[in-house]
Amino acid sequence: MDKLKIPFPPNPDIGINLDSQDEFIKNRGVNLEHYVAIPSPIGLKDRGDYRRTDQYDSISSNGMIYKKSGCFTGVIVSNSKRKTQGEGGIIDYSTARLLLPRFYNDQKEIHLAPGDRIFIKDIDVLVSNYQRMQYDPGNFDRAQFPIKCVEHLIDSRGLEYKEGVHFKIQDGYIEWIDGKDNPGIDPDTGKGRVYSIRYKYNAHWYITEIPNEVRVAQAFNADGEKVAERMQYSAIIQREYVYYNQNNDINKDHGREKLVRSIEEPKDPIDTIYEYEIKVDMNDIGEQDE
Repeated sequence: MDKLKIPFPPNPDIGINLDSQDEFIKNRGVNLEHYVAIPSPIGLKDRGDYRRTDQYDSISSNGMIYKKSGCFTGVIVSNSKRKTQGEGGIIDYSTARLLLPRFYNDQKEIHLAPGDRIFIKDIDVLVSNYQRMQYDPGNFDRAQFPIKCVEHLIDSRGLEYKEGVHFKIQDGYIEWIDGKDNPGIDPDTGKGRVYSIRYKYNAHWYITEIPNEVRVAQAFNADGEKVAERMQYSAIIQREYVYYNQNNDINKDHGREKLVRSIEEPKDPIDTIYEYEIKVDMNDIGEQDE
């Protein structure tokens, strides 16, 4: 007896709707500003130089120049904050995962790289930090991060100072008010007294890892045809921990776009009465004057 063959319908042609995935993220995310990292070449004469002999680099941070690339709607999940003591000091594990669509809000394609910065747009996400600082008479006192507001400030004598009464915040710095109490000079050291401060600053993140940077799958285009398209990818981000590893002047935009400043001319003319030949080439060393 012949076996009865049951016909099976063909497998359904299943595809991935990438636009729906983008929309899913956008409906549950916040606007984020993306600043791309560019290694700073300012002042370098050779790719392997460690010192910048040609020009003073005043716009880079952590050896990078940051340029705004665009704004996108993303979701930050699994945000954590944990600090542990290591041999070199405190190790910060404040990491999170960033879920993002394929395009910026202006439909330009997003491309991330480790070292890029991410800011939350439209609102200030204030977080607390504490540290020790030193009073600098006549100058602004700079904390590790740009200060938004000060919660407590106590000097080495146990005296406490209030924002708006003894000092004010100027572009993220502490500016002591003339004629008001301040920590002053320690007579034993001749330097400004040490004080402790707890303050709030606006948090931002660095891209530290991209687990799945290249994700490609077949999806349907507008004509209903299957084509290979790039999929969404996620990134591991870490909260800033060494923000002021840079040379910045007061009244500058902290961590965002800055203008290149040239070196100022010396105020005092160089005395050229005595002229000497200075040998700077390695080939000249050891040569005798004729």
